[in-house]
Amino acid sequence: MNCALLIIGDELLAGRTRDLNGHWLSKYLPSVGLKLKQIKIINDNEAEIKASIVELYETVDIIITSGGLGPTKDDITKNTLAEHFQKELIFDDKSIELIKNLYAKFNKEWMPSKNAYHYYPTDFELLDNLNGYAPGLLYSKKGKTILSAPGVPREFKSMVENTFVPKLKEIYSDDSFQVTDLFSIRTRGVPEEVIFGELCPTLWEDLSEIAKVSSLPNLLGIDIVLYFNQEDRNTTISKAKTIIESSPLKDYVWQYGNLELEELIVKEALEKNLTIGFAESCTGGLTSSKITDIPGSSQIFHGSIVSYANSVKTNLLKVNTSTLVNFGAVSVESAKEMALGARNALECDIAISYTGIAGPGGGTPIKPVGTVGIGWATKRENSSTLLYHKGDRLGLKERFSRSGLFKLLELIRDH
Repeated sequence: MNCALLIIGDELLAGRTRDLNGHWLSKYLPSVGLKLKQIKIINDNEAEIKASIVELYETVDIIITSGGLGPTKDDITKNTLAEHFQKELIFDDKSIELIKNLYAKFNKEWMPSKNAYHYYPTDFELLDNLNGYAPGLLYSKKGKTILSAPGVPREFKSMVENTFVPKLKEIYSDDSFQVTDLFSIRTRGVPEEVIFGELCPTLWEDLSEIAKVSSLPNLLGIDIVLYFNQEDRNTTISKAKTIIESSPLKDYVWQYGNLELEELIVKEALEKNLTIGFAESCTGGLTSSKITDIPGSSQIFHGSIVSYANSVKTNLLKVNTSTLVNFGAVSVESAKEMALGARNALECDIAISYTGIAGPGGGTPIKPVGTVGIGWATKRENSSTLLYHKGDRLGLKERFSRSGLFKLLELIRDH
């Protein structure tokens, strides 16, 4: 069953906010047997909404719209749908009761003079919103269905999971839902063109014999993703691993699976009962934020010292002043001492340090923008290395952070 997401909002096209709903929906729909074939972003314009519905219905069975259901003047989705499908906007006792309940769950009283949430097009269904005030909409006719949700990600996600999918399963037969599974072969340190052009020239064809293949560039690596029917999961994964393990690519694989790097680190640290910590200068706490985003991280993460100023490096991390004077803050010597200082201060099993130049200024011919010192300290080892990356300031911070996390994963596995 093919779906499209129609995202409605001037703020997205003006760059004032980012779309999170499309990213989430693209991962969620295959898990329930639906295919997201297209994502289209348009502004709050009646003509564009109507034209987009006509266009999308030519290629998909289900349109999900996001945005334009609020109480302000630019929230025109409901009125436009009524006009497009030639329906009258009405309200009744059932719709009034729904809106009252939506407000009551937040201990608020609905005032009809403040909005028109209780109005809906005839032959449409007004849908519950577990996390907001604006109800969703559903209209289905002759095998085509349109569902409208608010654009707020928390409300959108909840409505899709708890309302849209159950409704679609009432409308369409069970065989319309073909669950697609995916499995990632996650690599680092080797470019895409090298993998398929030099290292493993027949790899794409070999994997294509067992699944649909896609190659997705990631920060500092390439993900080779396989898509297959859920019932074929074990067989497909076994065959894929056999292919990779008999190829030169095996040395560049850091994970067979779909976890993000920080998720994998927390998982494996928990399994080995290892505690971790950071000393972050150029990353400014970014790595700590990534780790603490993961449930369960409190059991393994002791903390981080954001040592942006040299005075913090010396006072809290006990980096020697002579090290900073003779070698500079961005050096293997400073990184090494920062990691040791962090491990001692945080009393953790493994500490990773970051000290680098994210730019746009501060670089020199010897240490250009993009230089980062990554240090590490364990019970058995205290060392460091200098790495060089390219990118803008925010991109470099992400690359710096990921480089340190890869080292951390390596240390956890070697422990």
